[in-house]
Amino acid sequence: MKYHIFESGSKGNCTLITSNEGKHLLIDMGISAKKLRNKLLEVNVNIDEINHVLVTHGHTDHIGGIDIFPKEEIYSTYETFQDIPLKNQLIPYQTYMINGFEVTVVPTSHDIDGSIGFIIKDEKETLVYITDTGYLYEKVVGMIQGADYYIFESNHNVKMLIETNRPQSLKKRIMGDYGHMSNEDSANYLCDVISSNTKEIVLAHLSEEANSHEQAIIDLMKVFKKRGFNVDDYCIRCASQKDTVSSLNIEVKA
Repeated sequence: MKYHIFESGSKGNCTLITSNEGKHLLIDMGISAKKLRNKLLEVNVNIDEINHVLVTHGHTDHIGGIDIFPKEEIYSTYETFQDIPLKNQLIPYQTYMINGFEVTVVPTSHDIDGSIGFIIKDEKETLVYITDTGYLYEKVVGMIQGADYYIFESNHNVKMLIETNRPQSLKKRIMGDYGHMSNEDSANYLCDVISSNTKEIVLAHLSEEANSHEQAIIDLMKVFKKRGFNVDDYCIRCASQKDTVSSLNIEVKA
């Protein structure tokens, strides 16, 4: 299995998952059609090959460009899109076969109804995709154990968030149960679920104002050390709002 995280953050989210057989799933479409076409060309994929789009939830940074796809190609919860075909309406804790992938839907805790993440399997590997959640349900933690790949929210450093000029109500919302996971929360959950099978971890949906790639890694390293994990045993990177982050065995053209 391979992935390309085209964008991740509050300005737009879009990720391509590709199986070893060359089949594709797009997760979220929060970027423009032009940008998607350009990003796909970078990884030698034509937009005509994309006809299965998983949607995590209905915030604009995840669905802003979704209209380029017909309803028949969109998969989401009913709360996110009421007018997609019934067979495309996803239910938490259920598993579906979508374009050759086994997709298990997991609920997330966000300030919008129908917010979800995904456990995606092909014939050989498992990828967990979870962003935009204040915390993880205990059942979900049990379901995402031992995956090969984690694309996992690490939104903010708490101190940096508090020191921003954002309204207090927004800070409270972000740090609440229906907001976003902090770096420390994310790292602790990762310690609960990673195993010797885990090949790559990508910290995702980083705040541009209340986080940085360096800070997210520093905070993770502190938690891993405290929990007895050796960071050097894992490949850990950060997704970007601007640059594509791909599986390590993929070379993306400049």
